[in-house]
Amino acid sequence: MQRSSSSGSGLAQELLEVQPVNCFHRDVESQSTIRLNGAGSYYAHAPRMTRPDAFSGIVCVSHEMSEIITQIKSACCSSAPMLITGETGAGKDLIARTVHAIGPRREGEFIPFNCGGITPELIAGELFGHRRGAFTSADRDYKGVIREADGGTLFLDEIGELPLAAQPKLLRFLQEGEIHPLGEARPIKVKARVIAATNRDLEADIRSGRFRDDLYYRLNVFHIHIPPLRERREDIRPLIEHFLDLRRQETGKQGLRLSDKSWALLLGYHWPGNVREVESLSHRLAALAANGEVIELETALAAIRTGIGAPPPASATVENGIVIDPCLTIHEAKDELERLFIIKALNETGRNLSRSAERLGMSLPGLKKAIKRLGIKA
Repeated sequence: MQRSSSSGSGLAQELLEVQPVNCFHRDVESQSTIRLNGAGSYYAHAPRMTRPDAFSGIVCVSHEMSEIITQIKSACCSSAPMLITGETGAGKDLIARTVHAIGPRREGEFIPFNCGGITPELIAGELFGHRRGAFTSADRDYKGVIREADGGTLFLDEIGELPLAAQPKLLRFLQEGEIHPLGEARPIKVKARVIAATNRDLEADIRSGRFRDDLYYRLNVFHIHIPPLRERREDIRPLIEHFLDLRRQETGKQGLRLSDKSWALLLGYHWPGNVREVESLSHRLAALAANGEVIELETALAAIRTGIGAPPPASATVENGIVIDPCLTIHEAKDELERLFIIKALNETGRNLSRSAERLGMSLPGLKKAIKRLGIKA
């Protein structure tokens, strides 16, 4: 097949001609799962990939993720803004990079920016830039990340944390395609696709006055929601297999594999940290397992418990995918369940205590007391 130019129609035709859609396929005779591209990981950084490699990092067999791939294809010919929602660790960054990699601006840079990682006083300068001498500490010109993304894609992670004061300026950029850096005499035109991501409920934030509705509608031209891993459980096994395969390559432990009881535990686990937690667990399993050793239930359980900050119980077992420790009293078991609920809420809200308390139906002081009492790392 001859490749066409990077125009919208040519790119759409190219995508339609490449089959199959999924990044994982089932070999019917061997019943084994194989990747299109054996290299890379779930969070691989590849800003200039082209189809089919653009989808090779997405490990999935579920209908839900196949629908997301279809949505990505539908949006590939446009440079309109996109909003990606989903819990912490679900893979929003990877989806954003994939959208960039097959879109019309794929030859440009992919510039990520975390809106929650910078103080409100500095975020406008980081986004829109400034001229030398614009303020006391401005000893040089600074382009800002929006101009860095000119011709490419700007990925605004944690968009729900963007301060209200900066939201009108971002809205103007989305509407007019121009920014006005501090100290600059005239606005500057910038052409960049904006992809925003959040684990927050932006519609609730609009009702509470935390987020502008006009900015939300500008960002929400295309909307992709990534369901949590517990709602697409058929993806759990391929993801574990994928990351264990990467750990074998990294460590040389070619015999690294899970026992049947370990598989039962991991397939029944609720994975509050989603795909990121699967990847982290694979590192712990590889570290705990000896070369050529089958990972038994106790080792898998220890890896899970270590990941959420509690020591592994020596007598724990698994029944129907639920961790059972017969040495616990009923009060200790209640504490264990409360601890898991709190950790899940913290993971799903990006460790935001106020929103976690609201989700759990607790007061903020009550949540803080529970975190301290249960020894949770907040």
